[in-house]
Amino acid sequence: MSTDDTERQRRIADLEATLRLPVPDTIRRQMEDELRTLISFGSGNQFADVTMGDVVGGNVIKDTQGSVELSADARLNGVAVGVNLGRIVYGRDPEEEERRRLAWYLASLANTLSRLPLRGLEERLDHGEGLALPQVYVMLATESELRVAQGEAIRPYFQGSDPTQPLDPAYDPTLALPHQAIIRVTAEGGTLTPIGRRSEPIPVLFRAQLCTEAVQQYPRLLLLGAPGGGKSTFIRHLAWSLARRGLDQRDSATALFGWDDAHRLLPIILPLRTLAGRIAVEGAHETTVFAALRNEMQSCCMHQVDDMLRAALDRGTALLLCDGLDEVPITSSTGQSAARITTLVTLRAFATMHPSARIVVTCRSRAFADDLRTQIGWPVETLAPFTLGQVRHFVPAWYGELVAKKQITPEQAERLGTSLVESIIASTKLTAMAETPLLLTLMALVLFNKGELPRDRPQLYERILDLLLGQWDQVREGSSLAEAIGLPDWGSERFRPLLDQLSYQAHVAGSSEDGRGRLGRGVLYTALIDFFTVAQVPEPWAAAARWLDYVEQRSGLLAPDGQDSYVFAHLTLQEHCAGRHIALNSENPVDLVMELRTDDRWREPIFLGAGLMHPAVLNSLLTDLIEREGKNPIRWYRDVILAAEIGQDRDWNYLRTRPMVKVERLQRDLKKGLVAVLADTTQPLPTAERVRAGFLLGELDDPRYPVTPEQWRAELARVGQPGSYFCEVKAGNYIIGSGDDDPDADDNEKPQHTIILDQPLLIARYPVTNDQWRAWFDRGGEKSYFDNEDDFNHRNQPVVGITWDMANAFCVWLSEQLGLTVRLPTEQEWEAAARGGDSRRYPWSGDWHDDHAASEEDCETRGGRWSVPVGCYPSGKAPCGVLDMAGNVWEWTASIWQSYPGAEKVFTDDGRRVLRGGCFNDDRTNVRCGARVRLHPVNDGGGDRGGVRVCVSPQLAH
Repeated sequence: MSTDDTERQRRIADLEATLRLPVPDTIRRQMEDELRTLISFGSGNQFADVTMGDVVGGNVIKDTQGSVELSADARLNGVAVGVNLGRIVYGRDPEEEERRRLAWYLASLANTLSRLPLRGLEERLDHGEGLALPQVYVMLATESELRVAQGEAIRPYFQGSDPTQPLDPAYDPTLALPHQAIIRVTAEGGTLTPIGRRSEPIPVLFRAQLCTEAVQQYPRLLLLGAPGGGKSTFIRHLAWSLARRGLDQRDSATALFGWDDAHRLLPIILPLRTLAGRIAVEGAHETTVFAALRNEMQSCCMHQVDDMLRAALDRGTALLLCDGLDEVPITSSTGQSAARITTLVTLRAFATMHPSARIVVTCRSRAFADDLRTQIGWPVETLAPFTLGQVRHFVPAWYGELVAKKQITPEQAERLGTSLVESIIASTKLTAMAETPLLLTLMALVLFNKGELPRDRPQLYERILDLLLGQWDQVREGSSLAEAIGLPDWGSERFRPLLDQLSYQAHVAGSSEDGRGRLGRGVLYTALIDFFTVAQVPEPWAAAARWLDYVEQRSGLLAPDGQDSYVFAHLTLQEHCAGRHIALNSENPVDLVMELRTDDRWREPIFLGAGLMHPAVLNSLLTDLIEREGKNPIRWYRDVILAAEIGQDRDWNYLRTRPMVKVERLQRDLKKGLVAVLADTTQPLPTAERVRAGFLLGELDDPRYPVTPEQWRAELARVGQPGSYFCEVKAGNYIIGSGDDDPDADDNEKPQHTIILDQPLLIARYPVTNDQWRAWFDRGGEKSYFDNEDDFNHRNQPVVGITWDMANAFCVWLSEQLGLTVRLPTEQEWEAAARGGDSRRYPWSGDWHDDHAASEEDCETRGGRWSVPVGCYPSGKAPCGVLDMAGNVWEWTASIWQSYPGAEKVFTDDGRRVLRGGCFNDDRTNVRCGARVRLHPVNDGGGDRGGVRVCVSPQLAH
């Protein structure tokens, strides 16, 4: 049996085993399709009808490269292709000429997209057929979750069908792909709802939502991601697969897990940089968008496509894949490019004119500012980082494709693949880098060429640059670059300052479709002459001409872009070399960074440049960013955040080994700045930036709350001082419960009544954090149920998954340490602290205000569906000064669940305790001051939502 047959049989066995388990219907259909395809190939029936719902005659072509060859009359192996998609596009049987135009477009698009673009990264692999994108593509997921199974149905997902054991390897996220990997196990059900509903926790499993599922779910979608996170690759692969399917070619390579197989669409890729250029010339009109789409289609088939495009738009069968919003300049350039927001608004207007058209827009997460979000109003999903499971699938596929292209032997592929995966697992920095598909690809290339990997992103790019420049030193067609220009004693490193300068100039321009800057031939020629003149090269104009000729004909670093201009082969390389210019070649790197820092396009070059700066220069940069004098509050806040991000990116522990970087002083001042960001009740920064500041502060040892017993004692001594941890709730009368005028109130919140606090109460400003909880755990306490969940275990996030008994045990320990009574507040005390002396619905006022609480309403604006660091919503504080009383995390109280005095329906439940405040995924109804829920005190931690807030007061009588 051949290697291919063995692999096919193994995959068949895996699929058959998985299909015996409870699998979501959409995934089951895709797996059944793949299984039938594999069996079909094994039986030798190359053209078998392999999928449910396929029309008779649908061809299944085994083609590892992914390209298509049509005959002159648009037939494949004598069969007329495109008829089925034509019926969908036109709503009738297409005429022969319509069918041919459609088939030619799809075939050209598929052929264009079938190659993995590697020019400028690895010249050897870009020659000839190149590497096949379908063979190395790994499915991508978003940060959203989908419910997979609950209750007894979860058993098959665990080893031995025992939920107390680890996940079965087929569902382990460190081994499996996202369509199977279980990323969260929690307890849900009716546990956090008012009386009358089931309260027993139900175990629930979740997996990540696939990008394909998001595209299919939302007719309009914004897909965000980090630089190199796979946005464009996903778009290319989706368009390639849909194009092949439109030609009735169905195989395992075109399988789209999570995609309804009957959902056939006409894919059209539109670089938004191109659209912005057209808008600058032709105006912000619907016709401009239509013309841009038409030109993109005609570039593939060179035929009239207007009727096809109009029909697809009108019938909702067009899928517009609009790539790279972040590559559109923020501000307009007359005759060159429209502004980013203008481009997005024009696209939105086009979408309004064509309500049936399906549209996906990709953008870097950082570039998708609040003004863009407000203008577009479409659903937003964010690409999830690569998991180890995805890494483990990508690496053998990558090196396997190198074997197929006869670049390495199978033995070498095995060795390199094992080495790369083991290196990634062994290094936390490489693990973090491998979460970005582009960086993982670069790691695979460096290992392929150099045999070892650096542990740092700028150094990794330096290795990539070494590879590319090393190609210039190789003798090709009789000469290396140095020999070709008449300087045989020069090495490629002599050209680095020139490349850095050109990259910087290109990034300033940023005029190509994807943000790469075009360098005019004349400008480039002049720069070369100047460079060779300074180097005292004889006849510098001749050397410049020969350099240009060599680069144009034989180098992949700079690529011709039309007849009279050049671009860098990859935006990443342009950004890295621009960062090199800032750090190593500019007259004053610090001043240059301060000049560029306001433009989001320079964020990546600044970070990469910081990785190459001399330690003294880096220290000066961080100091200038942290300095407050002469800056308005918003500018200072953003500078502080940027400084903290640069320090984190550079690794503070590493910087401590560099004596010229004054880490302790920098971190001290950074903490003051970040605390100021989070304390500003005017909230001038958008939610996402404040939340980012909160996470950064947590990594620097957040000083806003006590952790050690000594710090707790110090905070008790500071009561009444500005910013003290404990807030005072004065003795007196307080209104409790919700009135009949509150339409959201449940019966269990009524009637509204007055209670008396006989003595003042000291209540914590924030919920208990993971930092504070772990201090108890380190001294023999219990671990929270979500201690290993990355989304919930950052140091200054509120601890979650805490039972009432665990919360009380924490209070008992803390009381022993402090020599006074620390306990949970009663629900009356909690509500008195939240409302103050009136009947307000929310801690801040009687009316709902956006951006005042970490709730379901703002999950997108804060950049995630998880809890946030404590205190990120200062404008949502209660009258006594406490924060996070609404949203973020439900908080246990000392009170038994029972009806209020005078209630029409009297109830009590000695087995349940009350929680207050709502959490990060509750809406405005459940984050009201009067909202109540109940949980069992011993075995229920409220899933990922149950938290703790403590108070200091006389001991309660129980």
